[in-house]
Amino acid sequence: MLADGNQGPGWRALIWVGVLATALAAGRGVAVAAPPDSPGADQRAIDDALCADAILADTWNALWAMSFTVTAVGSAGYATFSPGNKRDGDTRAALYVTAVKATAGAIAKWVAPLHLDAKDFCPDGHPGSARDRRALLAEAAQREQRAVLPGIVGGLLLNSLGLLYLGHERHAWENAWLSFGVGTAVSVVSTLTAPSRAWRLNRRVSRPHHLAAMPVIGGDRIGVAIAAMW
Repeated sequence: MLADGNQGPGWRALIWVGVLATALAAGRGVAVAAPPDSPGADQRAIDDALCADAILADTWNALWAMSFTVTAVGSAGYATFSPGNKRDGDTRAALYVTAVKATAGAIAKWVAPLHLDAKDFCPDGHPGSARDRRALLAEAAQREQRAVLPGIVGGLLLNSLGLLYLGHERHAWENAWLSFGVGTAVSVVSTLTAPSRAWRLNRRVSRPHHLAAMPVIGGDRIGVAIAAMW
């Protein structure tokens, strides 16, 4: 908001007062956030997110643990016991690579499953305070993040190693890219089906809102520059 310097002295005085008052009140970024004891999101929304994710986490762990286990056993068994005249060496190698990747995924799901201690919120909510809800929401979001991000990075690493082994070492680039594509697709589907309501809700209610105002004085113009981040 700028005013031209040719305006009358009364207008310039009013702008100066506004500039000085704004600079004193909001000369630096001010975080706009709810007090610790005030729910930044509706309590029912937090209860619903925690409850839904707690139930989904058990199903997600079980389905993917079984899927990876079956894939690992099936790929290794087929590569080992199928007749030699039906499986060439590169195809066998690709099956073993698939078995290794599936084994790593199965171990991750069986040994360190995603577990959310939030079933007390089902089905009628919890009498805890807003502060308690926010703490549980933050903890659930952190667990979901720790469960998903390592899976993405680990899947990319394993698929890349399989690609290099099959393509660079065995010169079987067709099998290498097929294995890489299927493995990457599985990682994406696993990520998309993971519990994430608490994670997304926590990001929304925890993100600070900033509002800043600075005086702009130059030449024959004075005014106020306002910036906001949501």
